[in-house]
Amino acid sequence: MGRTTLIEHDVPVEMRDGTVLRADVWRPAEGPASPAVLFRTPYGKSPLGLATLTPAQCVDRGYAAVVQDTRGRFGSEGEWAPLDWSQEGPDGYDTVEWTAEQPWCDGNVAMAGTSYQAIVQWLAAMEKPPHLRAIAPTMSTSAPFDAEQLGGFLRLDHLTSWLGLTALEWVQRRAAAGDPVDGAVVAEVVQLLTAPEVPLRRWPLSTILDFEGFPGRLRDIFAGHVATVADYHLGEVGVPTFSVGGWYDVFSHGTIELHRAMRALDPVAGRHELVVGPWVHSGQLPQVQGEVNTGPYGSAQGARLADLHLDFFDRHLRPAGETTGRNSGGDVRYFLFGDDAWHRAASWPPPEAVDAPWYLAGPADGEEGGRLLPVPPREAPGHDAFTYDPEDPVPSHGGRVLQLGRLVAGPLNQAHLEDRPDVLRYTSEPLTEPLDVVGRQRLRLRFGSDAPATAVVAKLTDVHPDGRSLLVAEASLRLEAEGDGPRDEPYDADLLLGDTAWRFAPGHRLRVHVTSSNFPHLDRHPNIPGPVGEAEHCRTARQSVWYGGPYDSVLRLRTLPAPRAGFESSAGETA
Repeated sequence: MGRTTLIEHDVPVEMRDGTVLRADVWRPAEGPASPAVLFRTPYGKSPLGLATLTPAQCVDRGYAAVVQDTRGRFGSEGEWAPLDWSQEGPDGYDTVEWTAEQPWCDGNVAMAGTSYQAIVQWLAAMEKPPHLRAIAPTMSTSAPFDAEQLGGFLRLDHLTSWLGLTALEWVQRRAAAGDPVDGAVVAEVVQLLTAPEVPLRRWPLSTILDFEGFPGRLRDIFAGHVATVADYHLGEVGVPTFSVGGWYDVFSHGTIELHRAMRALDPVAGRHELVVGPWVHSGQLPQVQGEVNTGPYGSAQGARLADLHLDFFDRHLRPAGETTGRNSGGDVRYFLFGDDAWHRAASWPPPEAVDAPWYLAGPADGEEGGRLLPVPPREAPGHDAFTYDPEDPVPSHGGRVLQLGRLVAGPLNQAHLEDRPDVLRYTSEPLTEPLDVVGRQRLRLRFGSDAPATAVVAKLTDVHPDGRSLLVAEASLRLEAEGDGPRDEPYDADLLLGDTAWRFAPGHRLRVHVTSSNFPHLDRHPNIPGPVGEAEHCRTARQSVWYGGPYDSVLRLRTLPAPRAGFESSAGETA
């Protein structure tokens, strides 16, 4: 027999400063007071339809759901400035406590949501609202973890496309209020959204969206006046966390590191859980990612992601004896590409994973491209070289990008990029056994340049027998010599390829790409010293990758000792 749902729209919630935010409240029409799940969103409460968890699914399990427009957005009063995080913590606290006081709530409140909706959960939890029992942030990050992932770069297309949509709304609000809108401003916003490569090729980048009065100018971000990502005091977060990420999410590193940090602060098993699927940064999480169909268990539905959320909430919000959820087999669930199944681990990375170094080496006689060897090369030290021209950057294609602009995320074929003269490649022999690469992957390069400042970009790919070269992981790092000239010795560059779970099948080969650009996903390094985004011109640079002897360049993988089967059904059920 179905449950009747009562939905109240635009319910006023007064903040401590008198500002009224509005929320839709979903709740069972009958029965006793219940726990509640709070979603706070700047994107409009009415169309909220996340694949992770929806208000309707909450009600089906006997929870109330509160979906609130954040300050200054849609139905809520107040002023909203892009990337101003200062008000989200206090507003989250006030909304949690308002929810707990309602007659339909039993005083137990959790929070859920994706991306911005995840970031505001961390900020609210830091404020320690007395009735907050748990949070479930999906695809979130923090400033230090985001900086570590990017290696000093800007996530340029991500940032400008998000700010471009914000600028369009800003222009529309001014026009609706009768304020004059400069036609040049409108033209730039439209160009940024429809033909972004034109403005993104400017030197300096700080001239983009440089409109007087616009809240969120790139100039202010470069100067450090505005933070693109929030930061947290995790020691103040005293509640259990259920973190969800994707291997191709722009915030994959941050999501995993936040979970690891909470486990380190509070190592009690079951209080902090992690789910990482095959997904890109999205609210829908289908089974097709990039060029790969991950099978029926690769979608949010196939993973039973909503049930996993509610099982977690049951464990932490309902009185003992009323819970229906379970957690057996470890705090981490992860999807293994190639096996197309879910696996469990006690922690991340899996404790059983071992180091597996692969060494870069020069080409064999008569062959193009370098080699990737499981043992150090026997030859004398050598190097390969290429010219990096910032005016002709390697185009972005797949990976951990935001699909808000014109880019496409996920595991895409990189073969067309491998013919460029500014892309070096190092390839293994075909594998004779399956290789499960599971954990955090790094690349240590001995990298030379004749420029006083430059950058290195690297990718790990899976080369199929038919020649496709699917992107598995990627890394970037800005480099700067001491003094005014180039270094005499190559840099010892340690690149974070990030976390993944990928099975390389027999007959497939591992490949490493090395270049110096990934545009427009990342800003172009001008090969001259100076602050990010402020260069007024650029120069070419002659780059080199060294290998052998004291110049070993090494791909450091984490692998499972032997391939193993995953769950037969989904992320929520063991075989």
